[in-house]
Amino acid sequence: MGIELWQTTPEFEGSSVQRLSIETEPGIHIRVLLYTPNSPENRQNRTLIMVPGWNSVPDGWFPIMAEWVKLRPIVYIDTREKGCCRIDGPVTKATFQMSAIAADLPKVLEKLEIDAAECDAFGASLGATLLLETLREQTLVPRRLVVLSPNLAFAAPWWSKPLIPAPLFLYAGLVRFIIWYLDRRLEEEGQRIRYRRTLLAAPIDRLRLCSNVFKNYRMNLDFAHVSTPVGVLRASSDTLHDHSDAGTLSGAIPDCTLIEVESNQFVHEAEALPIIEGFVDDAE
Repeated sequence: MGIELWQTTPEFEGSSVQRLSIETEPGIHIRVLLYTPNSPENRQNRTLIMVPGWNSVPDGWFPIMAEWVKLRPIVYIDTREKGCCRIDGPVTKATFQMSAIAADLPKVLEKLEIDAAECDAFGASLGATLLLETLREQTLVPRRLVVLSPNLAFAAPWWSKPLIPAPLFLYAGLVRFIIWYLDRRLEEEGQRIRYRRTLLAAPIDRLRLCSNVFKNYRMNLDFAHVSTPVGVLRASSDTLHDHSDAGTLSGAIPDCTLIEVESNQFVHEAEALPIIEGFVDDAE
């Protein structure tokens, strides 16, 4: 299942897509999907930089992307922990340090000759965290940024802590257990399906390394120098992300707006587009 998900290139009516493999550092090849609206008028709209979450597979975003790709060009960046990223050579904890993953984003745009200052950006979960990291470091400064459920830390739930350092051969069973657990914990059916597909598609060795690396991550909240308007989407029904993170960010980022949405799944649907695009338009 995992291999098939990463080998396909999602296509949507009303747009064309180009699949690229971009080397961001020796041996690291990032998959990038470039969507261009068929409408000549919409091709002139600002490009959107889109960075999904940890091991997030594209089909979880199909409902919103099917409409979004008609409205503006989209640069969809799959980060290096995903199965579609080709890594030549040894894979170690250093490969998945947050700073290393975040550094891929501006390198991708540089190779595509895309100026982030002329783009808007959207990220979810890990993707949101990475975009905030590059914004704080001023290595990728979009015109406007919208984030969903960013992580200030990746605290492991109590039931998984003994399993994070577990040997690799135990991880297939761990994944099945996590799927069983999430099926009973998550209220949103769409979110349950997305996480099930994500876990089944995740390369087990990378999942294990990321789990060990991310548990030590804490975001530096020094955003005082940042002038980019940031919209933080917060879903009270999302039980997998810390809701206090959004409030903490809103206090740390000078021009930050908290945007309440009905659910995490809602932001994956086309109905969320007016909210996201509305924030961007209000910032004109």
